[in-house]
Amino acid sequence: MTKRKKLLLIIIPLCLLALCAAGLGIYYANWGSVSIDRTDMMAAGRFNGMPYRIYMPQGEGPFPLVLYLHGAGERGDNNRAQTKKNSVMQTLLSEENLEKYPCIVLAPQCPKNGWWDAEVLMDLLGAKILAAHQVDFKRIYITGLSMGGFGTWNMLGEYPNYFAAAVPVCGGGDTDSVPLFKHIPIWAFHGTLDTVVFPSGSRDMVTALARAGARDVHYTEYPDLAHNSWDRAYREPGLFPWMFAQVREAQIN
Repeated sequence: MTKRKKLLLIIIPLCLLALCAAGLGIYYANWGSVSIDRTDMMAAGRFNGMPYRIYMPQGEGPFPLVLYLHGAGERGDNNRAQTKKNSVMQTLLSEENLEKYPCIVLAPQCPKNGWWDAEVLMDLLGAKILAAHQVDFKRIYITGLSMGGFGTWNMLGEYPNYFAAAVPVCGGGDTDSVPLFKHIPIWAFHGTLDTVVFPSGSRDMVTALARAGARDVHYTEYPDLAHNSWDRAYREPGLFPWMFAQVREAQIN
């Protein structure tokens, strides 16, 4: 074998490895698997036995608040699973995002085998968070995925004059409750290939909102994604600029 052939046998695999590495870098930078743990940026607390994590920005408030509801797989009592290597935390708590949108992020953890309870969540917000921190009461937002997507829709129905905007991901809800919160700006997400929570869960709610006369409703359905549509949803370039621009006009009931 000539020296040239030997050299090519070395160079070609190296080039292929470099191309693969570059491709993976682009993939992870955009839609890749969740790999950054921002849990330790958030203080740990408990309220009536419910674990929660909270991030408080530096500087003077008032700050907008984002309530995040995790999915069924993160239930428990360790006060880490709901934020560990989580796509919404990576984007919300990224240096770039916090520079643009400094905000309080509240992430409670639902008990094992439990379900999101709207009254318990509101008690947590009212008694501990809103009373203790500088919160912009007109800019309280809610988002959640899977079980948390259901929880988000339910919170809107239970407290229709509380939130400035909502981002339910791969969830569903009671279409009969839609007229109560048709005034709230909503951006819903789902994956067409989702067989854990069928996309009809989001489609039906969005259709009901349209029929009720809602004026600010966005729906994004990813034709190539299954249940984990949240990784891409929380990286949508326009999502957080849209959400943080929303301001609630009605008084909190």
